[in-house]
Amino acid sequence: MIRQEILAAPQRRALDLIKAVAAENNLHPYLVGGPVRDLLLGRPVIDLDFTLEDGSSALAGAVAKQINGRVRSFPQFLTYKVTADQFPEIDIATARSEKYRQAGALPSVSPGTLTDDLLRRDFSINAIAFDITTEQMHDPTGGQRDLENQTLRVLHDLSFIDDPTRIFRALRLATRLGFILEAHTDELLRSAIATGALATVSKERLWRELFLAFEELNAAEVIERLNRAGALDVLFGRRDFQREQIELAQQIASASPSLDREVLFLSAILYGNASPVDLEGSGLSQQRARVVVQIANEVPHYTDALRESTTDRQRFKLLKRASPELLEVLAATGAGLQVARFRDFQNFTIPLRGNDLDVPPGPHIARALERAREAVFTGEIAPEEARAFARDLAIKYLGKE
Repeated sequence: MIRQEILAAPQRRALDLIKAVAAENNLHPYLVGGPVRDLLLGRPVIDLDFTLEDGSSALAGAVAKQINGRVRSFPQFLTYKVTADQFPEIDIATARSEKYRQAGALPSVSPGTLTDDLLRRDFSINAIAFDITTEQMHDPTGGQRDLENQTLRVLHDLSFIDDPTRIFRALRLATRLGFILEAHTDELLRSAIATGALATVSKERLWRELFLAFEELNAAEVIERLNRAGALDVLFGRRDFQREQIELAQQIASASPSLDREVLFLSAILYGNASPVDLEGSGLSQQRARVVVQIANEVPHYTDALRESTTDRQRFKLLKRASPELLEVLAATGAGLQVARFRDFQNFTIPLRGNDLDVPPGPHIARALERAREAVFTGEIAPEEARAFARDLAIKYLGKE
Protein backbone atom coordinates (compact mmCIF):
# COMPACT_ATOMS: atom_id res chain seq x y z
CA MET A 1 0.00 0.00 0.00
CA ILE A 2 1.11 3.54 -0.77
CA ARG A 3 2.34 5.37 2.33
CA GLN A 4 1.77 8.98 1.35
CA GLU A 5 3.03 10.22 4.71
CA ILE A 6 6.63 9.39 3.76
CA LEU A 7 6.58 12.04 1.04
CA ALA A 8 8.78 15.06 1.71
CA ALA A 9 6.89 18.27 2.45
CA PRO A 10 7.12 19.79 -1.09
CA GLN A 11 5.96 16.57 -2.75
CA ARG A 12 3.15 16.10 -0.22
CA ARG A 13 2.03 19.67 -0.79
CA ALA A 14 2.03 19.07 -4.57
CA LEU A 15 0.03 15.84 -4.23
CA ASP A 16 -2.56 17.54 -2.01
CA LEU A 17 -2.79 20.38 -4.53
CA ILE A 18 -3.40 17.95 -7.42
CA LYS A 19 -6.14 16.23 -5.41
CA ALA A 20 -7.85 19.52 -4.62
CA VAL A 21 -7.65 20.95 -8.13
CA ALA A 22 -8.81 17.65 -9.66
CA ALA A 23 -11.82 17.54 -7.34
CA GLU A 24 -12.76 21.14 -8.18
CA ASN A 25 -12.59 20.40 -11.91
CA ASN A 26 -14.11 16.89 -11.82
CA LEU A 27 -10.88 15.33 -13.15
CA HIS A 28 -9.44 11.91 -12.38
CA PRO A 29 -5.60 11.80 -12.20
CA TYR A 30 -3.45 8.79 -11.39
CA LEU A 31 0.00 8.90 -9.88
CA VAL A 32 2.08 6.66 -12.14
CA GLY A 33 5.49 5.18 -12.78
CA GLY A 34 8.60 5.91 -10.76
CA PRO A 35 6.91 7.81 -7.91
CA VAL A 36 4.54 4.89 -7.25
CA ARG A 37 7.42 2.42 -7.39
CA ASP A 38 9.50 4.46 -4.94
CA LEU A 39 6.60 5.02 -2.56
CA LEU A 40 5.94 1.28 -2.48
CA LEU A 41 9.62 0.73 -1.71
CA GLY A 42 9.69 3.48 0.92
CA ARG A 43 12.27 5.44 -1.09
CA PRO A 44 12.44 9.24 -1.53
CA VAL A 45 10.34 10.69 -4.33
CA ILE A 46 11.64 13.71 -6.24
CA ASP A 47 9.31 14.51 -9.16
CA LEU A 48 5.64 13.60 -9.46
CA ASP A 49 4.11 12.03 -12.59
CA PHE A 50 0.36 12.02 -13.19
CA THR A 51 -1.70 10.53 -16.00
CA LEU A 52 -5.33 11.23 -16.94
CA GLU A 53 -7.48 9.61 -19.56
CA ASP A 54 -9.15 12.99 -20.09
CA GLY A 55 -8.36 16.54 -19.05
CA SER A 56 -4.58 16.63 -18.71
CA SER A 57 -4.36 20.09 -20.28
CA ALA A 58 -7.09 21.43 -18.00
CA LEU A 59 -5.41 20.01 -14.91
CA ALA A 60 -1.98 21.39 -15.85
CA GLY A 61 -3.42 24.85 -16.48
CA ALA A 62 -5.48 24.89 -13.29
CA VAL A 63 -2.59 23.71 -11.13
CA ALA A 64 -0.20 26.29 -12.61
CA LYS A 65 -2.74 29.05 -12.05
CA GLN A 66 -3.27 27.99 -8.45
CA ILE A 67 0.45 28.21 -7.59
CA ASN A 68 1.47 30.99 -9.99
CA GLY A 69 3.53 28.46 -11.92
CA ARG A 70 4.54 27.87 -15.49
CA VAL A 71 3.27 25.20 -17.90
CA ARG A 72 5.42 23.77 -20.66
CA SER A 73 3.63 21.69 -23.27
CA PHE A 74 5.11 18.80 -25.26
CA PRO A 75 2.30 18.04 -27.73
CA GLN A 76 4.21 15.31 -29.58
CA PHE A 77 4.15 13.30 -26.34
CA LEU A 78 0.81 14.58 -24.96
CA THR A 79 2.55 15.79 -21.81
CA TYR A 80 2.79 18.94 -19.69
CA LYS A 81 5.32 20.04 -17.10
CA VAL A 82 4.32 22.41 -14.31
CA THR A 83 7.01 24.27 -12.40
CA ALA A 84 6.72 26.79 -9.57
CA ASP A 85 8.73 28.04 -6.63
CA GLN A 86 8.53 25.85 -3.53
CA PHE A 87 7.13 22.92 -5.54
CA PRO A 88 8.78 19.92 -7.21
CA GLU A 89 8.35 19.47 -10.96
CA ILE A 90 4.92 18.07 -11.74
CA ASP A 91 4.49 16.06 -14.95
CA ILE A 92 0.94 15.66 -16.21
CA ALA A 93 0.21 13.47 -19.23
CA THR A 94 -2.65 12.14 -21.26
CA ALA A 95 -2.90 8.36 -21.00
CA ARG A 96 -1.51 7.11 -24.28
CA SER A 97 -0.56 4.19 -26.42
CA GLU A 98 2.51 4.22 -28.60
CA LYS A 99 3.93 2.62 -31.72
CA TYR A 100 7.53 2.32 -32.89
CA ARG A 101 7.71 2.87 -36.63
CA GLN A 102 11.26 1.53 -36.61
CA ALA A 103 13.70 0.16 -34.07
CA GLY A 104 15.50 2.83 -32.07
CA ALA A 105 13.25 5.69 -33.19
CA LEU A 106 11.15 7.77 -30.85
CA PRO A 107 7.61 6.40 -30.67
CA SER A 108 4.50 7.98 -32.12
CA VAL A 109 1.86 8.37 -29.45
CA SER A 110 -1.91 8.64 -29.45
CA PRO A 111 -4.49 9.00 -26.66
CA GLY A 112 -5.40 5.76 -24.94
CA THR A 113 -6.69 4.24 -21.76
CA LEU A 114 -4.90 3.96 -18.44
CA THR A 115 -4.20 0.30 -19.19
CA ASP A 116 -2.75 1.24 -22.60
CA ASP A 117 -0.49 3.71 -20.84
CA LEU A 118 0.77 1.21 -18.30
CA LEU A 119 1.35 -1.54 -20.86
CA ARG A 120 3.56 0.72 -23.02
CA ARG A 121 6.05 1.31 -20.20
CA ASP A 122 9.54 -0.08 -19.86
CA PHE A 123 9.40 -2.35 -16.79
CA SER A 124 6.65 -3.88 -14.72
CA ILE A 125 7.74 -2.03 -11.60
CA ASN A 126 7.20 1.25 -13.50
CA ALA A 127 3.78 0.16 -14.79
CA ILE A 128 1.78 0.70 -11.60
CA ALA A 129 -0.79 3.47 -11.14
CA PHE A 130 -2.24 4.85 -7.93
CA ASP A 131 -5.69 6.42 -8.08
CA ILE A 132 -5.24 9.46 -5.84
CA THR A 133 -9.01 9.86 -5.51
CA THR A 134 -9.99 6.32 -4.47
CA GLU A 135 -6.49 5.18 -3.38
CA GLN A 136 -6.84 2.05 -5.50
CA MET A 137 -3.86 0.45 -7.22
CA HIS A 138 -3.81 -0.49 -10.93
CA ASP A 139 -1.16 -3.08 -11.67
CA PRO A 140 -1.92 -4.97 -14.91
CA THR A 141 1.61 -6.39 -15.32
CA GLY A 142 2.41 -7.70 -11.84
CA GLY A 143 4.77 -4.91 -10.89
CA GLN A 144 4.04 -5.17 -7.17
CA ARG A 145 5.00 -8.83 -7.21
CA ASP A 146 8.27 -7.96 -8.94
CA LEU A 147 8.94 -5.28 -6.34
CA GLU A 148 8.50 -7.86 -3.61
CA ASN A 149 10.83 -10.24 -5.45
CA GLN A 150 13.33 -7.44 -6.19
CA THR A 151 13.20 -8.26 -9.89
CA LEU A 152 13.33 -6.07 -12.99
CA ARG A 153 11.23 -7.36 -15.90
CA VAL A 154 10.40 -5.92 -19.32
CA LEU A 155 6.84 -6.12 -20.58
CA HIS A 156 7.39 -7.64 -24.03
CA ASP A 157 10.09 -9.39 -26.03
CA LEU A 158 10.82 -6.45 -28.37
CA SER A 159 11.22 -3.94 -25.56
CA PHE A 160 15.00 -3.51 -25.94
CA ILE A 161 14.71 -3.55 -29.74
CA ASP A 162 11.98 -0.90 -29.94
CA ASP A 163 13.80 1.35 -27.50
CA PRO A 164 17.40 0.26 -26.87
CA THR A 165 17.93 3.10 -24.37
CA ARG A 166 16.00 0.80 -22.02
CA ILE A 167 19.22 -1.23 -21.83
CA PHE A 168 20.86 1.68 -20.02
CA ARG A 169 17.80 2.27 -17.87
CA ALA A 170 17.54 -1.42 -16.92
CA LEU A 171 21.10 -1.61 -15.64
CA ARG A 172 20.91 1.79 -14.00
CA LEU A 173 17.66 1.04 -12.18
CA ALA A 174 18.62 -2.51 -11.19
CA THR A 175 21.85 -1.22 -9.69
CA ARG A 176 20.15 1.64 -7.86
CA LEU A 177 17.52 -0.62 -6.31
CA GLY A 178 19.74 -3.66 -5.77
CA PHE A 179 17.41 -5.73 -8.00
CA ILE A 180 18.25 -8.59 -10.34
CA LEU A 181 17.19 -8.81 -13.96
CA GLU A 182 14.51 -11.44 -14.45
CA ALA A 183 16.10 -14.31 -16.41
CA HIS A 184 14.24 -13.74 -19.68
CA THR A 185 14.78 -9.98 -19.43
CA ASP A 186 18.52 -10.55 -18.98
CA GLU A 187 18.53 -12.81 -22.02
CA LEU A 188 16.67 -10.22 -24.11
CA LEU A 189 19.04 -7.45 -23.00
CA ARG A 190 22.16 -9.39 -23.91
CA SER A 191 20.70 -10.46 -27.23
CA ALA A 192 19.77 -6.87 -28.11
CA ILE A 193 23.31 -5.69 -27.40
CA ALA A 194 24.88 -8.57 -29.32
CA THR A 195 22.75 -7.90 -32.40
CA GLY A 196 23.61 -4.19 -32.49
CA ALA A 197 20.34 -2.70 -31.25
CA LEU A 198 22.10 0.26 -29.66
CA ALA A 199 23.46 1.33 -33.05
CA THR A 200 19.88 2.14 -34.14
CA VAL A 201 19.68 4.96 -31.57
CA SER A 202 21.13 8.44 -32.08
CA LYS A 203 24.40 9.06 -30.26
CA GLU A 204 22.83 12.05 -28.53
CA ARG A 205 20.20 9.86 -26.86
CA LEU A 206 22.81 7.35 -25.76
CA TRP A 207 24.98 10.11 -24.28
CA ARG A 208 21.98 11.40 -22.33
CA GLU A 209 21.45 7.95 -20.86
CA LEU A 210 25.12 7.67 -19.93
CA PHE A 211 25.07 11.08 -18.25
CA LEU A 212 22.06 9.94 -16.21
CA ALA A 213 24.16 6.97 -15.09
CA PHE A 214 26.81 9.42 -13.86
CA GLU A 215 24.20 11.03 -11.59
CA GLU A 216 23.55 7.82 -9.69
CA LEU A 217 24.85 7.57 -6.13
CA ASN A 218 26.59 4.34 -7.13
CA ALA A 219 27.59 5.54 -10.60
CA ALA A 220 30.82 3.53 -10.61
CA GLU A 221 28.90 0.26 -10.27
CA VAL A 222 26.45 1.29 -13.00
CA ILE A 223 29.32 2.10 -15.36
CA GLU A 224 30.95 -1.24 -14.59
CA ARG A 225 27.73 -3.11 -15.36
CA LEU A 226 27.18 -1.19 -18.58
CA ASN A 227 30.71 -1.97 -19.67
CA ARG A 228 30.54 -5.65 -18.76
CA ALA A 229 27.33 -5.97 -20.75
CA GLY A 230 28.95 -4.31 -23.78
CA ALA A 231 26.50 -1.41 -23.73
CA LEU A 232 29.27 1.20 -23.92
CA ASP A 233 30.97 -0.29 -26.97
CA VAL A 234 28.71 1.71 -29.27
CA LEU A 235 30.11 4.95 -27.80
CA PHE A 236 33.73 4.10 -27.05
CA GLY A 237 34.54 0.83 -28.77
CA ARG A 238 35.60 -2.14 -26.68
CA ARG A 239 37.78 -0.91 -23.81
CA ASP A 240 39.26 -2.49 -20.75
CA PHE A 241 38.25 0.08 -18.16
CA GLN A 242 40.52 0.58 -15.19
CA ARG A 243 38.23 -0.11 -12.28
CA GLU A 244 40.34 1.90 -9.84
CA GLN A 245 39.94 5.01 -12.01
CA ILE A 246 36.16 4.64 -12.13
CA GLU A 247 36.05 4.19 -8.37
CA LEU A 248 38.34 7.19 -7.90
CA ALA A 249 35.99 9.32 -9.99
CA GLN A 250 33.11 8.15 -7.80
CA GLN A 251 35.04 9.00 -4.65
CA ILE A 252 35.92 12.49 -5.87
CA ALA A 253 32.42 13.20 -7.21
CA SER A 254 30.84 12.15 -3.92
CA ALA A 255 33.25 14.23 -1.82
CA SER A 256 33.13 17.34 -4.04
CA PRO A 257 29.63 17.80 -5.53
CA SER A 258 30.60 21.11 -7.16
CA LEU A 259 32.98 19.38 -9.56
CA ASP A 260 31.94 18.30 -13.05
CA ARG A 261 30.75 14.68 -12.73
CA GLU A 262 30.64 14.16 -16.48
CA VAL A 263 34.26 15.26 -16.83
CA LEU A 264 35.36 13.06 -13.93
CA PHE A 265 33.64 9.89 -15.11
CA LEU A 266 34.45 10.33 -18.79
CA SER A 267 38.13 10.88 -18.03
CA ALA A 268 38.06 7.71 -15.93
CA ILE A 269 36.38 5.71 -18.72
CA LEU A 270 38.90 7.00 -21.28
CA TYR A 271 41.88 6.88 -18.94
CA GLY A 272 45.18 6.42 -20.75
CA ASN A 273 43.82 6.82 -24.27
CA ALA A 274 41.49 9.76 -24.86
CA SER A 275 40.83 11.87 -27.91
CA PRO A 276 38.24 14.57 -28.64
CA VAL A 277 36.88 12.14 -31.24
CA ASP A 278 35.77 9.88 -28.38
CA LEU A 279 33.39 12.62 -27.22
CA GLU A 280 31.59 13.33 -30.50
CA GLY A 281 27.86 13.71 -29.97
CA SER A 282 28.23 14.19 -26.22
CA GLY A 283 27.33 17.87 -26.30
CA LEU A 284 30.37 18.76 -24.20
CA SER A 285 31.88 22.16 -24.91
CA GLN A 286 35.39 22.27 -26.34
CA GLN A 287 36.69 23.43 -22.96
CA ARG A 288 35.10 20.54 -21.06
CA ALA A 289 36.27 18.06 -23.70
CA ARG A 290 39.83 19.38 -23.32
CA VAL A 291 39.64 18.82 -19.57
CA VAL A 292 38.46 15.23 -20.10
CA VAL A 293 41.36 14.54 -22.44
CA GLN A 294 43.80 16.34 -20.12
CA ILE A 295 42.88 14.20 -17.12
CA ALA A 296 42.63 10.96 -19.08
CA ASN A 297 46.01 11.37 -20.76
CA GLU A 298 48.19 13.56 -18.57
CA VAL A 299 47.86 12.42 -14.94
CA PRO A 300 51.09 10.35 -15.10
CA HIS A 301 52.88 13.32 -16.73
CA TYR A 302 51.72 15.69 -14.01
CA THR A 303 52.60 13.21 -11.28
CA ASP A 304 56.12 12.71 -12.63
CA ALA A 305 56.66 16.43 -13.16
CA LEU A 306 55.53 17.23 -9.63
CA ARG A 307 57.83 14.56 -8.25
CA GLU A 308 60.79 16.01 -10.17
CA SER A 309 60.05 19.64 -9.24
CA THR A 310 62.31 21.04 -6.55
CA THR A 311 60.63 24.38 -5.79
CA ASP A 312 57.15 25.66 -5.08
CA ARG A 313 57.45 27.96 -8.04
CA GLN A 314 57.98 25.05 -10.42
CA ARG A 315 55.05 23.15 -8.92
CA PHE A 316 52.75 26.19 -8.99
CA LYS A 317 53.58 26.87 -12.64
CA LEU A 318 52.54 23.31 -13.43
CA LEU A 319 49.38 23.25 -11.31
CA LYS A 320 48.08 26.58 -12.63
CA ARG A 321 47.33 24.75 -15.88
CA ALA A 322 45.24 22.10 -14.13
CA SER A 323 41.45 22.14 -13.94
CA PRO A 324 39.74 21.76 -10.54
CA GLU A 325 38.88 18.19 -11.50
CA LEU A 326 42.49 17.38 -12.40
CA LEU A 327 43.67 18.91 -9.13
CA GLU A 328 41.37 16.55 -7.22
CA VAL A 329 42.59 13.55 -9.20
CA LEU A 330 46.22 14.51 -8.55
CA ALA A 331 45.50 15.06 -4.86
CA ALA A 332 44.03 11.56 -4.65
CA THR A 333 46.85 9.87 -6.55
CA GLY A 334 49.94 10.79 -4.57
CA ALA A 335 50.29 14.55 -4.94
CA GLY A 336 48.13 15.51 -1.99
CA LEU A 337 50.74 17.65 -0.22
CA GLN A 338 51.71 19.57 -3.38
CA VAL A 339 48.08 20.22 -4.28
CA ALA A 340 47.27 21.31 -0.72
CA ARG A 341 50.12 23.82 -0.75
CA PHE A 342 49.03 25.10 -4.15
CA ARG A 343 45.52 25.63 -2.81
CA ASP A 344 46.95 27.58 0.11
CA PHE A 345 48.74 29.71 -2.46
CA GLN A 346 45.53 30.22 -4.44
CA ASN A 347 43.90 31.64 -1.31
CA PHE A 348 46.88 33.79 -0.34
CA THR A 349 46.71 37.58 -0.84
CA ILE A 350 49.02 40.53 -0.32
CA PRO A 351 47.87 44.13 0.30
CA LEU A 352 49.20 45.45 -3.00
CA ARG A 353 47.32 46.90 -5.97
CA GLY A 354 48.33 48.00 -9.43
CA ASN A 355 48.05 51.70 -8.71
CA ASP A 356 50.53 51.24 -5.86
CA LEU A 357 53.35 50.66 -8.36
CA ASP A 358 53.37 54.06 -10.15
CA VAL A 359 53.82 52.30 -13.49
CA PRO A 360 51.73 52.89 -16.65
CA PRO A 361 48.78 50.44 -16.76
CA GLY A 362 48.76 47.29 -18.87
CA PRO A 363 49.03 43.49 -18.64
CA HIS A 364 52.53 43.82 -17.20
CA ILE A 365 50.99 45.05 -13.94
CA ALA A 366 49.00 41.85 -13.34
CA ARG A 367 52.05 39.71 -14.14
CA ALA A 368 54.21 41.64 -11.72
CA LEU A 369 51.62 41.50 -8.92
CA GLU A 370 51.17 37.76 -9.37
CA ARG A 371 54.91 37.17 -9.29
CA ALA A 372 55.24 39.30 -6.14
CA ARG A 373 52.41 37.38 -4.46
CA GLU A 374 54.16 34.11 -5.27
CA ALA A 375 57.52 35.42 -4.03
CA VAL A 376 56.04 36.49 -0.69
CA PHE A 377 54.18 33.20 -0.25
CA THR A 378 57.26 31.07 -0.94
CA GLY A 379 59.50 33.20 1.26
CA GLU A 380 61.62 34.44 -1.62
CA ILE A 381 61.08 38.00 -0.39
CA ALA A 382 59.74 39.57 2.78
CA PRO A 383 56.22 41.09 2.69
CA GLU A 384 57.60 44.61 3.06
CA GLU A 385 59.69 44.11 -0.07
CA ALA A 386 56.70 43.26 -2.26
CA ARG A 387 56.03 46.77 -3.61
CA ALA A 388 59.59 47.41 -4.78
CA PHE A 389 59.87 43.87 -6.14
CA ALA A 390 56.63 44.19 -8.12
CA ARG A 391 57.47 47.67 -9.39
CA ASP A 392 60.86 46.57 -10.72
CA LEU A 393 59.25 43.62 -12.46
CA ALA A 394 56.47 45.74 -13.96
CA ILE A 395 59.01 48.13 -15.45
CA LYS A 396 60.98 45.17 -16.77
CA TYR A 397 57.88 43.54 -18.31
CA LEU A 398 56.76 46.90 -19.79
CA GLY A 399 60.08 47.23 -21.57
CA LYS A 400 59.57 43.88 -23.25
CA GLU A 401 56.04 44.63 -24.55
